[in-house]
Amino acid sequence: MDLMNYTAAEQKQVLSAGQVQSLDILALTNQELEDFMVNEYLENPLLERAEQRENDLMTSIEKFSESDAGTSYADQHPGNPDDREHFEQEFSARSGDPVKELLLGQLNWKDYSQKQMKMMSYLVDCLDEKGFFTHDSGELSAESGYPKEELDQCLAILRELEPAGIFAPNLAECLIRQLEAKDLAEETLCVLLRDYLTELVSGQIGTISRSLGISTIRVKEYIHLIGSLNPRPLMDVQSEESSYVVPDIIVSRPGGKWTVEINDQWMGEYRFSDYYIHMMKDATDPELTAYFKERLERARFVFGCVEQRRKTITRIMEAILARQEDYFIHRDSLKPMGMEDIAADLRVSVSTVSRAVRGKYVQYKKTEPLEALFT
Repeated sequence: MDLMNYTAAEQKQVLSAGQVQSLDILALTNQELEDFMVNEYLENPLLERAEQRENDLMTSIEKFSESDAGTSYADQHPGNPDDREHFEQEFSARSGDPVKELLLGQLNWKDYSQKQMKMMSYLVDCLDEKGFFTHDSGELSAESGYPKEELDQCLAILRELEPAGIFAPNLAECLIRQLEAKDLAEETLCVLLRDYLTELVSGQIGTISRSLGISTIRVKEYIHLIGSLNPRPLMDVQSEESSYVVPDIIVSRPGGKWTVEINDQWMGEYRFSDYYIHMMKDATDPELTAYFKERLERARFVFGCVEQRRKTITRIMEAILARQEDYFIHRDSLKPMGMEDIAADLRVSVSTVSRAVRGKYVQYKKTEPLEALFT
């Protein structure tokens, strides 16, 4: 058999790491993009959030600190509930009280005496609207006639119930108990919550960093972790949970002209940190300067990718509207349209269109998957 050598000409497009990441960012939904930006923010000291508060938890902390948490039990619950008829009414109507249904429903009644169940029902009534227990058991004993020691025993039982943090005396302990339930209660993090809530509320990351002897990146990681906790354990008990699809793109038609907006107003707004920019300019250590420059270039690259994503998605949506105008205005049938048609209109690759529409939703009169518009 004769062996012959063949030479074949082959053309390949090799993408750089930056191009690959840019395409990955294009494929993200708004929620995925927010998660991506949070990770960048936690890892890059050159990034900071533009808001005064790091997240909604800061507002919750502020509202809690301004609220009147010292109201006495007598002001909120006059009278002694140690009454047979009152007790029977409470337990016969459990389905009408979502808080008691949630908490007392976790208990095996066979494990407790009738008196203990009455005391625990009484203690549930002492919770404030957030799920905190801010009363002194001695005061409650005097008001109700129940022995203080027995009230404390029942309170210890109730503090083990779900949601984690219920019956905590204050916000810091509520959050710490949630961390303990997740096995994340580091000593430094607990100190931050117990001793630096005021600084946390006002966004004094530098102060916290110096006081605790940890890096600002570590403080930001802690804040992000705290933001995943529930500052009000009972906030969702009295309302039904509903699932909503949040559109990535919002289309409107003011004055008969299409307007396309990326629905990202709810996302965090990020910018360069003036503090670290000045530190970079004043740095004399070559390694530190090189590190800051690398982080700055990374931040610029990410901002560029996010802006390019916005422009690409907007252009694709505008091209879809041009082809499917009757569908959006009159709800006629969709016209034949493939991703290759939009790619040809915009002179981009089909893979770019595919990534841009993946998993995203558009809202105009109704919310629907962007991919469903392609026939």
